[in-house]
Amino acid sequence: MYQEIDDCIFLREPEGTVSFCRDDLYRYSGPRSMIASALVFRIMKEAIHDLSPSDIPERKAFMILSGHAGPGVRDGFELLTRAFTEGRYRVDAVGAPKEAPRSAAGGHMFFRIGYKNKAMLYVLSDELFGEKWFRQVQMHQEGSVSAEAHAQYLVYKNDLCGKILYLSTIFSIRCPCSPDELIMSAPNVS
Repeated sequence: MYQEIDDCIFLREPEGTVSFCRDDLYRYSGPRSMIASALVFRIMKEAIHDLSPSDIPERKAFMILSGHAGPGVRDGFELLTRAFTEGRYRVDAVGAPKEAPRSAAGGHMFFRIGYKNKAMLYVLSDELFGEKWFRQVQMHQEGSVSAEAHAQYLVYKNDLCGKILYLSTIFSIRCPCSPDELIMSAPNVS
């Protein structure tokens, strides 16, 4: 049995459909944000499946509340939805569900994604984003003590990206939530 690899996201604009491959997110955010790029790609694939299963969704109809304060996550959502530039993206570093693992970039590993009048809550599994991930990012994201240590960190990051993209689930919680829980009262965080 083979895993089906679906590596493009299609979004509708007023004048046509645009597509983004996962490599587009990686190129936009850069190699430092490879985990964030994989994560945003996967979350958006899941959100599209959950919130607009039978139609190509409108690119600019998404609202995002990110519990993760990292710039790579923000960049990925910006590329796909233009939500940051247009004020539909917010970071909530304090309102996390208790199950959400803490983020090495500040906040916690959860996302509320809204589309039109629907919304979903995604809390990432601490099996992927638990203490090991937290320690690895804390120790190596800003530079490792040696080239060998950094090479091992890159191996870890690539392995984690594969899991993020291809495991059947990466969430401890995946459920509908109220669109009112989303974002517009929180200030924009850059």
